[in-house]
Amino acid sequence: MSALTRGRGYNLREMAGRGVHMRMPSRPAAIPPTIDRILDAVGAAGFSDEQRHDLAVALAEALANAVVHGNRHRKRRIVTIAVDVEPRKGVAITVKDSGKGFERETLPDPREPEALMLPRGRGVFLMRRLMDAVEYNSKGNEVRLTLRRRGRRRVA
Repeated sequence: MSALTRGRGYNLREMAGRGVHMRMPSRPAAIPPTIDRILDAVGAAGFSDEQRHDLAVALAEALANAVVHGNRHRKRRIVTIAVDVEPRKGVAITVKDSGKGFERETLPDPREPEALMLPRGRGVFLMRRLMDAVEYNSKGNEVRLTLRRRGRRRVA
């Protein structure tokens, strides 16, 4: 059974326990409440506080890239998000904008001395460091972030 909830300019549709699909307005102010909704939706994955923080940072980068670079701040465009949770195992989140995409091979490594002051590539670098997998479609306007639950560390 699916349900449709509307509020604050968002459409949230739960798909029979399999996942959550959202449409976010292409505005920077929409990013923090969207991250909150996604973090609520991934509760069944059983992430630690540290993993939830890492996920929030990676989501902030992916959503900002979609709004700023993909949709170019065009307010009539939307960002679509799909959240697939596997309880107690992990999550895969897909963020898609309606832009032309980009070639990730052209992004500089922000750790290289000649790229330290360049205004590009840091968000993608952060996502790759924080997630277990970061994959793009061939066009470059859709990113899939995957994070697997890690067991709690035992303190000796």
